[in-house]
Parts: sequence; C-alpha cells; structure tokens
Amino acid sequence: MHVHVRDILRRKILMLSSTWNNEYMCKLIRGVKRRIGHENMDLYIFNAYDIVENYDYQMKEREIYHLPDPKDYDGVLVAVSSVGNIPIVQELVRPYREAGKKFLSIEQEFPGIYYAGINNYRAVYNLVEHLIVCHGCRTFNYVGGPRDHAENMERYRAYCDCLKDHGLEVEDERSGFYTFEYADGIRAYEEWKTCGLHLPDAVVCGNDDMAMGYCVAAEKDGHFAPDDFRIIGFDNIDEGQHFYPSITSVNRQWEQLGYNSMDVLIKMIEGQECPVKSYTQESYSFNESCGCRKDDKSAGRDFIYLFKKKKWDDFMNNRQRVVRQLLCGSVDLEELAENLEKCSGILHLSGICVCLNEARKEMESGKKQNGYDRNMTFLYRKMQGVFPRSERLIPPEWEAETEPQVYMFSPLYFLDRCFGYCVIHYEEKIIQNLNHRILMETISLALENIRQRMELNTMNRQLERLYVRDALTGLYNRSGYFSKAERYFQEKAGKVYLIYLDLDNLKMINDQYGHGEGDKAILALSEALMNVFSEDEIHVRMGGDEFLVIGSFRSEADILEKEKQVEEYLEEYSYREEFPVILRSSMGHAWNEGGNVTLEALVQHADTEMYQVKLRRRAEQ
Repeated sequence: MHVHVRDILRRKILMLSSTWNNEYMCKLIRGVKRRIGHENMDLYIFNAYDIVENYDYQMKEREIYHLPDPKDYDGVLVAVSSVGNIPIVQELVRPYREAGKKFLSIEQEFPGIYYAGINNYRAVYNLVEHLIVCHGCRTFNYVGGPRDHAENMERYRAYCDCLKDHGLEVEDERSGFYTFEYADGIRAYEEWKTCGLHLPDAVVCGNDDMAMGYCVAAEKDGHFAPDDFRIIGFDNIDEGQHFYPSITSVNRQWEQLGYNSMDVLIKMIEGQECPVKSYTQESYSFNESCGCRKDDKSAGRDFIYLFKKKKWDDFMNNRQRVVRQLLCGSVDLEELAENLEKCSGILHLSGICVCLNEARKEMESGKKQNGYDRNMTFLYRKMQGVFPRSERLIPPEWEAETEPQVYMFSPLYFLDRCFGYCVIHYEEKIIQNLNHRILMETISLALENIRQRMELNTMNRQLERLYVRDALTGLYNRSGYFSKAERYFQEKAGKVYLIYLDLDNLKMINDQYGHGEGDKAILALSEALMNVFSEDEIHVRMGGDEFLVIGSFRSEADILEKEKQVEEYLEEYSYREEFPVILRSSMGHAWNEGGNVTLEALVQHADTEMYQVKLRRRAEQ
C-alpha cells in the first residue's frame, strides 16, 4: 500500500453516517469537529441518505460503506441509526470490527461495542409521564417507527412501561408502526379515524415529523392540538419548534453528542479506559402541542426563521438550477470534468472530485455495476487519471494539504448501476437543506445521461455498420459506397484511381461445389483487397461477385502492381486452402489527375475496362 508522509504523522478517523435529517448530521459533525479541534486528525465521512428501509436505491446508498479500507484508519465512528435493523447494521460494520480498530457506535447499541447516545427509554418514559401527571391523559395512541428498528422499540417499551406503571392499558389497536416519515403521521390519523380512535387524550410519536403530519391531518377535520388531543414527538428539530403548535419533544443534544462520542474514541485510541456506554444528557422542550408554553410563543421569531430559511432556499435553488444545467448538459466525461470545476465555484466549494468505476469501459458497455472497482478514474479540475483505490481515495493535491481536513464521500448511482463516488471538503452550508443530496443526485443524473449517450453512439455505430457494411465480407456495401465514396473523391480533389473487380467463375463454383464454396471465394477476394490495399482506401462489395476499390492516385504503374498482388494473393489462397479451382478476378481500372471528370464517369470507365478483360479471358478459355 502507498503510504503518504502525512499519514504517518496524522491520524485518520473514519465516520460512517446516514443522514435521515440534515440538521441532525450538521450538528453531530459540528460536535465531532469541535472535539478534534487542534488534534492532528483527518475526518473521513462516508455518508448515505435515507436508508431506513431496503428499497433498491437505499441499498445502492449503503454501498458507500464498503468503499474505505478499515485498516487505513485509527478509529471508527458509526452513526447509522436510521438503519434500525440490527442484523443489517452488524453486517455493514463487520469488516470494521474485524480489522480490530477502535470502534464506537453512536445512538445504536451492539453487544460488546462501545456506545454513545442518549437514554431513549428514560426520555420517552419521562415525556409520557408528563402527559399523565401534568395533563391528566388517560387514553394514548402510539405512532412509531419500524418494528425492527432498535431505537423505536426501546421507546415503545418505555411507553408501554409508563402506561402500565400508572395503571393504564396499552391497547394494541392504538399502536402503529411506520417509517418515521411526515406522511406516516397523516396515515396514522386516517387509519385510526376509520375506527373512531383518532382523538385520544394524547398521541406519542416516534419523531417530530410524524407528530407534525398527525396535526396537519387532524386540522383538516377541524381538530387541533392541544385542545382536542395532546401530542409529543422526538428529536426537537427546528421545523417542529417553529410549527404551530410547536411540538413538545426530546432534545437529543446532537452537537454535544458528537463532541462526547469523539472524546470517547480519542481516549480509546490513546489507550485510556472508558465506560462501554456513555450517555449524553437529553433535555425536554415542553411546547404548545402538549398544552405547555402557551404564552411565550413568538410569532415574530417564527416568521423571521421561516423568512430566512425561504431566502436561503431560494438562493440555493437558483444555484442548483445552474449546476443542473451545466452538469446534465455535459456531452462526455471530459466536459463533465470541466463543468464540475465551474460548479465548485458556483456552490462555493473548494473542489468537487468524482471518482468513477473504470469509467469508459463500463459506461460504454452498458454493464450493470455494483460496488467499487480496484482501479478508478479521477475527474477533478479538468484532469482525468486512473488510480488504484488501495492507494488513494482523494486527489493527490488534497493529500498534500498540511492542515487537518474533513472529507465527505457519497455514492453516485442511477437505479441499479453504481458509477462511483463523489468526495468534497465538508462544508456545513452545503449539507443544509438537502443541497448536498441534490448535488449528488445531479452528478449521478449527468453520468447517466453521458452513459446513455455513449450507449446510443455505440448502437448508432452498430446500426451504421449494418447499413453500410456487407454482412458476409465486412466491406462497404452499395449504401456504404454512396455514403463514403463521393466524400472521399471531394477530399482528394478528384485525384483518385478506381479498380473494378469481378470474381471469375462464381456461378460455376456455386453450381458445382455449392454456395458454401462460393462464399469462401467471395471472402478470399475480400481478404485480398484488405491485404493489398491500405485502410485509408475504400473497399466495396458492389453486389454478388463485383468489387470496387477507390484510392489516392499516384501512378498507373502503382495500380498495375496492386492488381498483380491481388492475383498473386488469390492464387496463393487457392493452394493454401486447397480450393477446388484456382481463383481469379477480372479487373479494370481508371484514374483522374484533375479536371471536371465525375466519380460516376470514372466508375463507368473502370467497369467497362473490367468487362473487356472478362470477355478476353472467356475467349481464351
């Protein structure tokens, strides 16, 4: 493996992340960076989006976790809590555990693995108890995440235990399990509405998005929280705080969690003893949705928040449109590399590096691609180059940077085809509000456009070959002659020669020895033409036993010499292949050294000359 000087001096931290919420990711990384501070460490983030389920595109997202070589890193942070299915996550992280490096999981517990997070059980138990004790709630609905999601089930366990501890019944028909999405809150409301269970005293939701969805669905029927029902969420996201009603929620202290997680990992790397589980203290936002904080809500503050968000979104949307036009308008990889450099400036990034799986070979073939090749192609700052993935994942220029860096890697794919990955210097402003995700999808779409264009060009070449080439010999056919000959004639300013050839006795060969032998005779003459005449000259099977060659004129002696070589090739072929007769060809030629002679007139002259030769040969037999 290629070892860089800075790798010897600087530690490398690997972070596997799944961005189910941009606010979450930004704050978590902000805390990690704050703890790294002036430590001599680089942070390599390998990030996937929305991988809570097993849709095909989500599985393609997860391929990014197989890109790094675990042996290259001093420690590993795993923040993939949106993949709640423990067996799936265990398989994802298995190579990193087997490498024996220091390993810490954020917000997801594994047996024997160091863990950092909040106490999900305690957080939900306290909020549910708040609804019971402070607001007198007695009937509850639970809107949760997937049943195989570990965090969700820990929260559901706390919900059930709290109700039972207060003598309340947990009704199965009032528990729903979904996918943590805003639309799931709407769906839960509609499903319970059909059986009259949509207005309990309180609704406990697995996150703020589902809580907001539930409120919106209820509002359409004229039902509002907290007057008609009380509702709580989880995560304390900004949208939930500025929503009406503002959502009562658990603040997971993401930035502090990132700081604490990195602090534990550094201590582990340095050989210090650490507790297997490290908890960051959660806090609670008691807001309007549960009936608290009715009087200090600031409409002005909410308006300013929404105004600033809209202005920033409008600004970035305009820039993303320009980026999309530039990248998706790229006709080939060379132009894409140039446009990526332009887009770096538009988005105020220090650089966008795209790394492709053996780009031309795979993209032109249309082959479906999974994972990452051993050798990859850089598209960076108008330069392209192939490099072994085992040696580097970032451009050489970035490897020479003297200050500690944070890099973010993301998969590039379309449907079931993995193109490669993109890496940028991490910038929080580009991660916010889906801008990084949109950029990755735009680059992927641009690559798919180029792949389709390459595939179409390949198909057009094949169709052209079928249209202009003779199926038996591969020489140009009559269509090819009409397509190529006149252009060639003009390029040579009319200074060309023509040889018109007719394969002697083809009908006799077909009648006496069969059409298979006749085809061999035709192929023998086509081989002779390809061997005697250069690739720059035009070789045509005009049809049946007639052939034509067009080339640049030098002298009649040169033409006669080539005719002689054709005859010698046919004779040698006949003996070598033990052909039943000695193959011969009647040939006539014409040439032009300038003037107003047309190509058609030259062809007629050569054809006439050939016919005269054929007549003389017949008379001699």
